[in-house]
Amino acid sequence: MGTDDLDPVADDELFARALREIGAEDEDTPLPCLMALHNRPTRHVFERAARLLAGDKPEERELGARVLRELGRGDAEGRRPFTAETVEVVVAGMADEPDPWVLGWMISALGHHGAEETLDLVLGHRAHAAQPVRFSVAAALPCLADGERTQDRVVEALLALAEDDSEAVRWYALYALFNETAGVADEQKTAWATALTERGDTERRDQLHHLGTNLDDDADPALRSALEQARDAGSTVLAHHPAGNGGRSGGDA
Repeated sequence: MGTDDLDPVADDELFARALREIGAEDEDTPLPCLMALHNRPTRHVFERAARLLAGDKPEERELGARVLRELGRGDAEGRRPFTAETVEVVVAGMADEPDPWVLGWMISALGHHGAEETLDLVLGHRAHAAQPVRFSVAAALPCLADGERTQDRVVEALLALAEDDSEAVRWYALYALFNETAGVADEQKTAWATALTERGDTERRDQLHHLGTNLDDDADPALRSALEQARDAGSTVLAHHPAGNGGRSGGDA
């Protein structure tokens, strides 16, 4: 039986259950009904999710965005069965979306569909006041950037997000800088590691160290060393920083 033969009534029940799932969600909550909808890339499911995305209730708009985000399997370029239409409805909804949580899921949907044409739209949210939005920008940018050579404006955004107040935002940006940028010389990445270490607080230096210990075996030795030594180098910097002598705690960028 193909996807076009799936029962629309069963779809409606899955949507109802998925709405309850996300309403009770925490980080350990399974979401089987949402996942089942992802595996039913039919016209009926797409249109129902698109209607939800334009609804009055934020929880319904969130469900619409999350269904569209992973509706059907992606190809090598991240395009899915309804990618063109998904991008159209998501971009339209972003224009006046008041809820930052929902807006974050919309941005995430663009990333999951590899919608490179929306790069500048997403970059426009990189300094958004709400953490969920900045987090989604940091996570989506590698999927929207040029796969042959990461654009300078993407690198600039990731460098800024790598100094975000949120640990989660910083981590996604740092990971992208050192593992998902294309066409960037190792010398440049080493310079980033050095600068971020010098300006970083303890948490960011730990994140840089962790990245260094998990690089591929064929990674540039100088880059690996700069990242792995971030934790120790940070201690040296703090020893000469006013905060290291009872001054204002910090070390932030």
